[in-house]
Amino acid sequence: MGRAAHRARRTGGSRAAVAVVPAAIAVIAVGLGSLLTQDGAVAATETWTPTVAESSAPPVATTFGAPNDVHHESDGSLLVADFSANGLLRRAVDGTWSTVAPFGTGAGDMWNPSAVTTTTDGRILVAEAGRPALTVLDADGTVLSRTAPPARRAVSELAVDGSTVYAAVPLSGTLFTTELGSGSWAAVPGPWTDPSGVALSADGGMLTVSDAGADEVWQLDRASGEVTSLGFPGVAQTRPRGVAVDDGDVFVVDNGRGAVWALTGGSWTEAFSSAPDGSPLVNPTAVSVGPGRSLVVADYNRQRIVTAVSSGRAVVVPSPAPTIALPTVDPTSEPTIEPTGEPTIEPTGEPTIEPTAVPTSAPTATPAPTTVPGREATPSVTAAVPGTGTEPPGRPATDAAGAGAGDGPTDGVLVSQAAGQQGDLAWTGAGPVLPALLTATALAGGGVLLGGLARRRRR
Repeated sequence: MGRAAHRARRTGGSRAAVAVVPAAIAVIAVGLGSLLTQDGAVAATETWTPTVAESSAPPVATTFGAPNDVHHESDGSLLVADFSANGLLRRAVDGTWSTVAPFGTGAGDMWNPSAVTTTTDGRILVAEAGRPALTVLDADGTVLSRTAPPARRAVSELAVDGSTVYAAVPLSGTLFTTELGSGSWAAVPGPWTDPSGVALSADGGMLTVSDAGADEVWQLDRASGEVTSLGFPGVAQTRPRGVAVDDGDVFVVDNGRGAVWALTGGSWTEAFSSAPDGSPLVNPTAVSVGPGRSLVVADYNRQRIVTAVSSGRAVVVPSPAPTIALPTVDPTSEPTIEPTGEPTIEPTGEPTIEPTAVPTSAPTATPAPTTVPGREATPSVTAAVPGTGTEPPGRPATDAAGAGAGDGPTDGVLVSQAAGQQGDLAWTGAGPVLPALLTATALAGGGVLLGGLARRRRR
């Protein structure tokens, strides 16, 4: 081989070896980018599974009459307002039942308790449809005061922040508010047409209202007065009723279709619509969020309460990135030519997811229910009339679609539409990117070796 050809061969080999290194580094960079973006996270959805259906509260109640409202106290205990029997009951966190105040007309009794909530200092507020009255009890059930209720109809839900109380009264068309002890109620202005459920955020700043008239859920910012529509997945039989909130998420009972819906991550999904044995919820009236994000629903016509447990809120859990040792290479430097003998080539190793039932008169010693709800009974005072929202409950649709905006601004209240968001994320790992990174590392190492061999040959 001539000197010119031999020189050209040495020079070409050196340049080719040097060119391999930056190319391999580019491959590694692309691979690292893919490791952080490709298959790095997927949408995860929280689910609820019914685990317990209770139709009695032994030893204090052999059967529920018509559980109309449920509420968790700060220690996780559950309060149940039994509208037609048993009065106000408590289930401790260990599952033990006790009577807070019995059903009756006596001074210390609860006469058709329809709604219950608690204050931050542990007092219990109960709406008694039978008297009627808004009653305040201490934690042990001793009556502290009674004042006038907002309306003659049964209150379906209460919410309290400090001394300010809110009351939802189905078919009244009004959301009411009062200061504890005043007995004077006022209307809360807003776009709602039939407020049937009300709840407050933990800090008291946001009021959530379910509207059975417009099949809509609203949120009122108490500081600014702005009202936002959260929508609701409605069909002909939809009737939003009891509502509960937990850390920004919203849970609503669909009284008409017999389901509990959850608004998490900006999207509505059906949380559950049956008991553990598969029997459907019939005319559910209220829901409360308990320990571990469990949900408890008052299944009025089935005369029971049903508890569903959460699969756990989805969070972003990144997996550890692999550690890859990269060769130190300066691709811009010129090779240093030092004449040596013929090179010795050694191969490198290979790298290796409502009731609005009319209150009873005076209960007897063994109080009978105001109405004994049957399998398909409805606690509304109005008869079922097609097209009026009073049709018998049906099974819910399984596909939850987001609902549109409700009515426009009313009484000068600003109304806006909430935007949908993506669900929470859960990390799924590196996927197939790692082999490509290892291959690129081998290329970089091979390029360095070839460059060295070429330099030695040029000598």
